[in-house]
Amino acid sequence: MKQRKINLMYLLLIAVFVLSSCAKSSKNAKFIPADAAVVSLDVKQMFEKSKMGDNEEAKKKLLETMEGNAKSQEAKDLIKKIVEDPAKAGVDLREPIYIFGNSEGKVGVIGTILDKDDFAQLLNALAKDGGFEAVKEKDGIQYCTDGNKYTIAFDDATFYGSESTIDDIVAKFKNDETQNTMAESEDFTKLTTEQGYIKALIPMAIAEGQFSDIKKNLPEGADLKDLSIIMNLTSDKGVAKLGIECLAKSDAWKKSIKEGNDMFGKVNGDYLKYIEKGAFAFFANFDGKKLLEMLDKKEAFKKAGFDDQKKDMLKKVLESINGDFALGIGEFKGGMPNAALYIKTKDQSFVDLVKENGMKPEKGMDFGYKDGATYIAVGESTAFTEAKETYQNAKGRRFYVACDIDLMANLAGMVNNTASEGAKAVGEHVSSAELYDTSDTHVELVLNMKDKEKDPLEYFMQLLMKQFM
Repeated sequence: MKQRKINLMYLLLIAVFVLSSCAKSSKNAKFIPADAAVVSLDVKQMFEKSKMGDNEEAKKKLLETMEGNAKSQEAKDLIKKIVEDPAKAGVDLREPIYIFGNSEGKVGVIGTILDKDDFAQLLNALAKDGGFEAVKEKDGIQYCTDGNKYTIAFDDATFYGSESTIDDIVAKFKNDETQNTMAESEDFTKLTTEQGYIKALIPMAIAEGQFSDIKKNLPEGADLKDLSIIMNLTSDKGVAKLGIECLAKSDAWKKSIKEGNDMFGKVNGDYLKYIEKGAFAFFANFDGKKLLEMLDKKEAFKKAGFDDQKKDMLKKVLESINGDFALGIGEFKGGMPNAALYIKTKDQSFVDLVKENGMKPEKGMDFGYKDGATYIAVGESTAFTEAKETYQNAKGRRFYVACDIDLMANLAGMVNNTASEGAKAVGEHVSSAELYDTSDTHVELVLNMKDKEKDPLEYFMQLLMKQFM
């Protein structure tokens, strides 16, 4: 009975989402603690991009399913009313919905009320189908519970759901104080200006109690409360993009980020022409000396248990690196991948070190030093062979990663069947993926779809609808 009620609530919400108008900004930031992780959902944008609102056949089947799941006549009547006028659900989905959680694992949901009487009617109708109690009132705040821990409360403007007592929730509604809430957070303000339909703000302070050793590894003078991450998901025909931005609010963090960036120059493209598009590619530009300085500063060799001999060997290699790094891995043939690696080095220190340890170039494993590059060619790959099609988008970035999903599925098969099946499932719709920096503090993950005329959200919504129809 409870599962039936929950399905009906989801179906009602989906119907409202499909038929609602465009999204606006939120007014409910005061309900969200400043140290909580927040996910913002622009549901209307999601349904517009998925074209569910234009799919009359899908909507008809959805509404038939809704009526079939309704137990009471009151719920069936309400469904018909909402189909005729979605605003009768009482929820204003022109505003974003926020889901947030704190370090203790407590989760809350915040949304906007369009009409509290209509919303109360919706909850009461669902209550008769089982699961929740009828709507009550306390100090001017209406609410209902599931008879256990979860409470949904609302006034004229806002609905709020969480595992809290009604007394705690009423206090939140009555208190206009915004200190220590997202209403005074510059990071949250930035989140609201992003254009994605799924956005997330993660204050890193939320991790402080989760990992006991995290403070030991922070940069000198840095505090987790001064660092946040914003994630922003967008899509268009044939492509989906996830932006990830680091927001540093202290000089210690800004200095640490700068030091990290200083280890990476911009990819010059010295070896782009030798890496053919295939299963996997990675490009970067390293300053080996600065990397070595950072490792020494963090006592990385000591923590890794390196003895003096190993440390000296690695230092010799790192000190020789100063420029582009390019790696390409292709298909497996004869048990080995076709792969090529190029590193700009000042001399052949790395090659000499390898030879000193007994390795020599041979068929299927060629390496050496040529034209300022230490190179390794594995399998059928031949070093310094120019490719017909390569990765020009990598030039000018600090790093660039790309992979062909179908070929990655073949590589994953060398690991285990589960990895291969997972890659194949992704490969049904995704042709390739890219990851690269767009600024000193921002990176972007891009999924290129096989169908260039369809928004990726259409696939997602098709899967969602199958759960209810």
